[in-house]
Amino acid sequence: MGLKLVLSAIFEVMNGPIILLSPSKGMNSSKIALPWSDADPAAFSAYTKNVVEAIAGLSPEQKKALFKVSDAMYPTVEALWDHSSNDFVAPKQEGVPGLVAYSGEAFKALHAESLSVEAQKRARTSLVVLSALYGAVSGGTLVRPYRLEMQSKLPVGDAKNLYALWKPVLTQWLNEQSVPFIIDACSGEYSKAVVWKEVKTPVVHVDFKQMKNGVAKSISAFSKQARGSFARWVLQENVQTIFGLASFNKDGYRLMSHEGDKMVFLRE
Repeated sequence: MGLKLVLSAIFEVMNGPIILLSPSKGMNSSKIALPWSDADPAAFSAYTKNVVEAIAGLSPEQKKALFKVSDAMYPTVEALWDHSSNDFVAPKQEGVPGLVAYSGEAFKALHAESLSVEAQKRARTSLVVLSALYGAVSGGTLVRPYRLEMQSKLPVGDAKNLYALWKPVLTQWLNEQSVPFIIDACSGEYSKAVVWKEVKTPVVHVDFKQMKNGVAKSISAFSKQARGSFARWVLQENVQTIFGLASFNKDGYRLMSHEGDKMVFLRE
């Protein structure tokens, strides 16, 4: 839905927005100390189990095509899935909290281990990674390392692919969250996993561009880093209003435009 705000709503103090990020192929298996000792359960255990079982039913050649890996890399990736569905939804000692589970460019910039204790506590529920396996991974959700892209052509039950599986689930889930607004800092691949026109909560889609040869362009690696830096800034500074998002100025970025429900930041 479009962002429909009057001035009074823009300046109203809001608490606890959800920050959505895309996952990365790279994942961590080691843990760090976080300011909580318990773990949050997988949000959609039954769906996750169905995805695991759908993959288990594939032939090696089908798995290789699904994961888009070389013959040399296939054994390593295949070994990630050599576990029962219960091992994925309740990984226990082998699980890593979602806040520190991913190791790609965005998460290097997020650098969760150096967030303040208060920011880490906020991230436990406010930071959510959209996942082709888990649906939504909160900062406190334990996950196993896995490799699966949302755009992978994997039928699961009656769903012809992962988008068909997760779109209604994630859209409904977002509508059930008691938050003042949602920050969509996902890549296009994962942003498409939500039917945004059906989301009732105000949403801000953020994008990051860089100047190249005099033209503002999205350069993948830099945009990934910017998403992580943006999420870190929101958590660390405890940004509580949509209006406050416009002041993001890390790594040389400044607000270039804010039209409707989209904010674009530019680094010259």
